[in-house]
Amino acid sequence: MFSVAIFLGFLLLASQVLIHLYAVSTVTAVAFDEARRASTDGGDCQGVDARVRTRLGGWAVDTEVEVECTAVGDGATTVRVQGPSPARALSIFGPPATDRIDRAATFRTERSVGAGS
Repeated sequence: MFSVAIFLGFLLLASQVLIHLYAVSTVTAVAFDEARRASTDGGDCQGVDARVRTRLGGWAVDTEVEVECTAVGDGATTVRVQGPSPARALSIFGPPATDRIDRAATFRTERSVGAGS
């Protein structure tokens, strides 16, 4: 009985780690794609929030999830996505490592060249 409980505990731990890693990977990819897309549009952040939330599905509906798009003055566009980790069972090991997902991607903003330039 004890060994079954230990096995199930390790199975829970492994599945929660995989859920957290998958969520981090997905959020990173979406932030990367949307930062690239906004930078090619000349730093236009309009619609980034809606596209990120659509692509991240049910997780992004949570009010704790924040999406920021910033066109920085030095010619860069940054998209940052933050929110709670869906792997809530990992919180027993302490909040710093797995409590939140915070990912950002920055691209150099592309400016369109005028016809006469």
